[in-house]
Amino acid sequence: MEHLYPSPPSLQQYLRNSLAEPEYIQVTTKGFKEILRSTVEFLETYQIQANLFVKLPSGATWQGDICRYGQTLEAEYRVVCFVRPGAPPPSPETSGQQLLLSLPDDQTWRGDYFLIVQGAAFAALLVAHRPPALAADGPPPEVDRSLETGDPGPGLGQNGDRIQSTQALSVCCSIHPGLVANVMGAIRQQVLAVASADGSAAVTDLLNHWSTYCPPVDSSSPTFLALVDRWIRWQFRTQELLRQSVSTYRRQASGLSSLSSQNEVLIKTLRLKDEFLNTIGQELRTPLTTIKTALTLLDSSQVKPGQRQRYMDMISHECDRQSALISGVLNLLQMETDVSKTPLAAVNLAEVVPPVVSTYQPLAAERGIMLAYTIPSQLPPVTCPDSWLRQIMIHLLNNSLKYTASGGEVWVTAQAGEDGVEIDVRDTGSGIAASDLPNIFNYFYRGRNLPAQMTEGAGLGLSIVQQLLMFCGGAIEVKSQPGQGTIATVKLPLH
Repeated sequence: MEHLYPSPPSLQQYLRNSLAEPEYIQVTTKGFKEILRSTVEFLETYQIQANLFVKLPSGATWQGDICRYGQTLEAEYRVVCFVRPGAPPPSPETSGQQLLLSLPDDQTWRGDYFLIVQGAAFAALLVAHRPPALAADGPPPEVDRSLETGDPGPGLGQNGDRIQSTQALSVCCSIHPGLVANVMGAIRQQVLAVASADGSAAVTDLLNHWSTYCPPVDSSSPTFLALVDRWIRWQFRTQELLRQSVSTYRRQASGLSSLSSQNEVLIKTLRLKDEFLNTIGQELRTPLTTIKTALTLLDSSQVKPGQRQRYMDMISHECDRQSALISGVLNLLQMETDVSKTPLAAVNLAEVVPPVVSTYQPLAAERGIMLAYTIPSQLPPVTCPDSWLRQIMIHLLNNSLKYTASGGEVWVTAQAGEDGVEIDVRDTGSGIAASDLPNIFNYFYRGRNLPAQMTEGAGLGLSIVQQLLMFCGGAIEVKSQPGQGTIATVKLPLH
């Protein structure tokens, strides 16, 4: 009878004590499953016939790859599976190629999972070990359901090992024939232990023909070296496929993030449109209500001539206000329609700004306001369509002249800035309170302290200016103090 040597309680301990001193990596149970699948696919792809010695959790997700490969084996090859006592029998489709060896107790190789490939020209091993379980008095660990079977205990695989999904497995992978041979020596000791308790013909045949099932692999043979080259290429190919998958997932995630951002922008735009339409309705209803009230009072026979004239002036003022509102809204809608069709061309300030200022100089003189400009001809061209620049200057000049009293001044100047060209529209008007400055670009916002003879506008001028500048990459900044005038600075990018 052959002498029986005790087998180590853990294959990982056996490997650590071996002269080869293999290295380990830490992977999750899912990662170990992918390494297992990749190894089996390598054997299938290159049609390598070999015996497999396996200890894995039960279940289709773990046994499926092994069973599929077993169906491709020729008659002289086997899949030898080590299982716990009372494990379920193999499936009918694989029972012809599968040999189940029951381990003597629940502590042998506890926490070990492995796949040993032993062929005539190629050998490989994949050994994983789970960390020790938590103390008995500790909280129940979180279980990786991918290792779970139909056994009564939750989280108990066929090997009776409880596995936490947050724990990593210590994995050793090698194609070193000498290392594989050493591990097969430890596995043979377990086969001898099984044979002493179970003298079945299959186990006896395995031991009697051990050299046939585990032939020595010549590491210098051309066949082995060719398979090593294929193994290396296979690993490179796997890494490239993983890289491409990660890249694809990142693009998909980026696309989903972009769609989410676009959805948020769309929702915000729709909300702003609703608020805009609601504000338009309120703004248009106000002058109509005033006009209707004034018309009702005019029908009274008790209205005196002076009162009648005031009501008529009120109606005229509100009609002008409503006309300004309608014109402003139409201009705003037309601008939003045209901006996408207007190319961002280069424009020379000296060719556009002076003609606009000159158009307003007669109106300024009539109101007793000095209007002048200083636009250097050597300023570089900026990115802004000339029609947009004219609209910007018209709205800014309208505001300055509207809030500047007789005897005041309005200056338009331009100079090169750090990142572009700046246009200043400076006036000595009534100014804007600090509490009102944050609201001046809001739709339908109208400034206070409007001169009595001036018609109230639609409150859309500065909103249009800001929108046009945003579309061409520019900006506007307004500084003002009550009683000291206002400075509106337009910043335009260089072309």
